[in-house]
Amino acid sequence: METNAMHPEDHIQQRLQAIIEDTHAIINDNHKQSFGSLEYFLEHILEYRKEKQYMTDEWHIRTPRWLGEYGNTPEEEKLLSDIYQLQAYIAEKLKGG
Repeated sequence: METNAMHPEDHIQQRLQAIIEDTHAIINDNHKQSFGSLEYFLEHILEYRKEKQYMTDEWHIRTPRWLGEYGNTPEEEKLLSDIYQLQAYIAEKLKGG
């Protein structure tokens, strides 16, 4: 769901904010985490957004190794899917594919 009127960087910021909010929700509810804490990921993604790393060649979002492994909660699966979709959007819009 892309808004054509929105500048790509604004869209990226909006999607990063949604990922951050979803990560907070998972951290704050112990029943939504399968393998442990996402705190270090949250710290990383906040820094990533602050420094606008997606504008550089080092734009890949580093996710916890266990995220995407068998046994994740539905919330973790959605978070990972959102991250992958954002990375694809960044590659397409800012890096030319």
